[in-house]
Amino acid sequence: MPSNARSWWRVIVKMVVMSSMDLMVVVFLSRPASHGSWFGRDIAERVLLLHCLVQEGYQHLGRSLADLEVTLDNAMMFLSLLVSVATATVAVEGIYQAQYGIVPQISTSGTVTGPGPSESLPYHDQLTDDYTLYWNFNNTHIILEMVVKTNGWVGFGISPKGAMKSSDVIIGWVKDGQVHFADRHADGHFLPAKDSHQDWSLISGHENGEYTVLKVVRKLDTCDDQDRPIMSGTTRVIYAYGPNDPTSDDTISYHGSTRGTKSLLLLDPPTGDKQQITLPADVKTLEFTNRNVTVPSTDTTYWCTAWKIPDLGGKHHMFRYEPIIQKGHETLLHHIILYYCEGNLDVSEPSAFQCNQNPLKRANHCTHVFVAWAIGGKAFNYPSHVGYSLGSSGDPGYFVMETHYDNPMMRRDYVDDSGLRVYLTRQLRQYDGGVLMAGVHVDAHQIIPPYDPHFLSTGYCDAACIGEALGDDEIHVFANVLHAHLLGSKLRTRHFRNGVELPPVQEDNNYDFDYQEARMLDSERTIKKGDSLMVECEYDSSQRTQVTHGGLSSREEMCLSFLIYYPRNELTQCTSRVLYEIPDQFAGRSAFDIVHHLDWTDPRSHEGFNHTLQISPHAQLCHGSQGALQANFQTIQPSKISNPYQKQQTCPV
Repeated sequence: MPSNARSWWRVIVKMVVMSSMDLMVVVFLSRPASHGSWFGRDIAERVLLLHCLVQEGYQHLGRSLADLEVTLDNAMMFLSLLVSVATATVAVEGIYQAQYGIVPQISTSGTVTGPGPSESLPYHDQLTDDYTLYWNFNNTHIILEMVVKTNGWVGFGISPKGAMKSSDVIIGWVKDGQVHFADRHADGHFLPAKDSHQDWSLISGHENGEYTVLKVVRKLDTCDDQDRPIMSGTTRVIYAYGPNDPTSDDTISYHGSTRGTKSLLLLDPPTGDKQQITLPADVKTLEFTNRNVTVPSTDTTYWCTAWKIPDLGGKHHMFRYEPIIQKGHETLLHHIILYYCEGNLDVSEPSAFQCNQNPLKRANHCTHVFVAWAIGGKAFNYPSHVGYSLGSSGDPGYFVMETHYDNPMMRRDYVDDSGLRVYLTRQLRQYDGGVLMAGVHVDAHQIIPPYDPHFLSTGYCDAACIGEALGDDEIHVFANVLHAHLLGSKLRTRHFRNGVELPPVQEDNNYDFDYQEARMLDSERTIKKGDSLMVECEYDSSQRTQVTHGGLSSREEMCLSFLIYYPRNELTQCTSRVLYEIPDQFAGRSAFDIVHHLDWTDPRSHEGFNHTLQISPHAQLCHGSQGALQANFQTIQPSKISNPYQKQQTCPV
């Protein structure tokens, strides 16, 4: 048997590559205590980890054991310096960190003491009372840990639409101290088959009598047709578990009701999950609520409340906002937007009303977005160098809060006091922030034909509007909220400079109407004079039989992008409306009349309408905090994109 640490590590790595796992565990458990506690049972988990790393690295690179010898010789120069038990343990975890860029901090006990992770993973979601998901990630890999209250099997998957079919699935369990685990794929609503290549690697698994815990790691994009890539934006996860251990890989019991689906932002979690902020000592909060309104028994209600904020005694910065959702009303509230007003409001007039009735004389001037929240969203924290200014001369003092109630069952018993809470401080940040609304102007000019799974609507923010507002200044976008209604499937904010398309400001290729969150950008995006923006929304209207128009109802549509940026500029809205070119054969008729009399089951109707969209100009709506800019209602002719952005391919073609 080898007698020194260098030889021991060489044997370890060789045996790992040769998958001699049983032999390794026997060898480790048989080593005398004089070699240090790192040769005890706690190392078995690290050996399994090393097995995953080396197997993945050398299988994908196609390297031979001879190649490994060269690498190992170099590694031994470092490992020979390891003279203590602690540093030897850190060496194995250092391999993990070097491979994935994520320090595992593996628990040496091999057990959990309740429903918590076995290491410090920064993100989590309580999928159910009995199923908690923890995770961490970097640019190439993701670690997941499932902590589930069961002594049976545990399943988890990535799904295209939240159903089992076409999902990337993992299933595992612990029986008699041994972990059974496989990477699988679901072709239908039956037992998922094992993948030809096992891309999910098991790090650890254990039971403590009440909970089963599985920890796994995978590349974000495995380039495997049986897997689904994990991307920025919404990820629909599915989960399930059973009460008993299967007797074999092919006899996994049906999950029954212990299953579900949820949309998560795995790679761009909400700011409240990313960072735990300490509230400043002078923090003030303002609450804007709906004052116990009796929600009308109609499908859609837009309810407005008008506010004058109190004298703050000087300039403050808003650094955080969060929703106040009355318990039981989580699905009733679709979105809440807090607008600030130009000038003053007479709030002695009725200050709560249906928005379309609008009794306030100046409420039409309250169209500038201060805070935008939508269903599923959580708290949002501004970055440490930005805050939204309130309380000083020129800052808004009057607000109107618009709440969209979605009440498809037309219930009469809703009394709602939900709203928004904002956090303020006099400890000012470096920059004042602002919000720019871009996209398709919200009205019936937006037309979406039925029977189309991939219909595209586009809103333009032209260089003339941006240039007029910015002049020689620049703004820096740090967060974005993408917004559509029930038909939305893919949304993106595109950015152009000097005729060349830059990477998207943000995109979501798995948009979920029920989960809309303000998302921080990976890096700030600079917008300056000469730039232009496009907001694209892809809709799936394949189940609709009638035309869908843009509008306020959830059954109507929107296509909006709220860009949160600094330093604050006067530009607040940059949207566009299609000015339909009427074909000769329909001369004298309006676009609205024509689209409601076409046979949309005929592909030629779709071809003709798409051609009309391509040749039709748009009216630019360009507004600032003090009213319309000169570019407002200018006609713009969308041009063909000559240099579209090409995302770098990570997988071989």
